[in-house]
Amino acid sequence: MWVVRGSWICPLLPCGPAEWPWHSTPYQGLPEIYIQNASLEIAWTRVVFEGRTISGEVVMPFFTEGYEGFDVNHLYDWQLAEELVRTGQARLPEIENI
Repeated sequence: MWVVRGSWICPLLPCGPAEWPWHSTPYQGLPEIYIQNASLEIAWTRVVFEGRTISGEVVMPFFTEGYEGFDVNHLYDWQLAEELVRTGQARLPEIENI
């Protein structure tokens, strides 16, 4: 991943071995990573007010599977979600009517 800095781009993560930096490494050679989605976020209110963040400094993972963590941020995402439900590739959760 890269970030733009003026007229140049720089590696987002300047980590990795000095002899072969991660931004120049094929996927197979990179460490396993996880991407955050917005399916579940729980935090103490003090973390938000004191740390000005919802994740804090100690984070417990919640791993989602399949479309469970599907994130809707743009019109395209909404359209894709509708198509996935329409074709049966994804299911909406059952809501109990009380």
